[in-house]
Amino acid sequence: MITLLLGLAVLAAVIAAGVRRAQRTRATRRRPGATIHRPVAVQRFDEIDAAIQGRVCWCGGTFIESGETSRAVRDRRFRIVRLVCNECERDELMYFDVTAVFH
Repeated sequence: MITLLLGLAVLAAVIAAGVRRAQRTRATRRRPGATIHRPVAVQRFDEIDAAIQGRVCWCGGTFIESGETSRAVRDRRFRIVRLVCNECERDELMYFDVTAVFH
């Protein structure tokens, strides 16, 4: 009987952790700049630095830039920045639409 109760408690804890992780993942994907389909539009490249400085990880840590690249899709140009949390070391990409910079 105790084994059954302990097993149910462990199962409930695993399910709760999975639900919390799924909620965080969904919330992260809805943030501006989280995907190439939801980029942050900028008029100047220094706006990218300002947007990165305000970015906070779900753990409460701040992100630092660890690299960036460019990508062109049809007539739009994007800057993709790789960010790493200084607390939990989780990494994510942030997308910026820089088309206006070149026009």
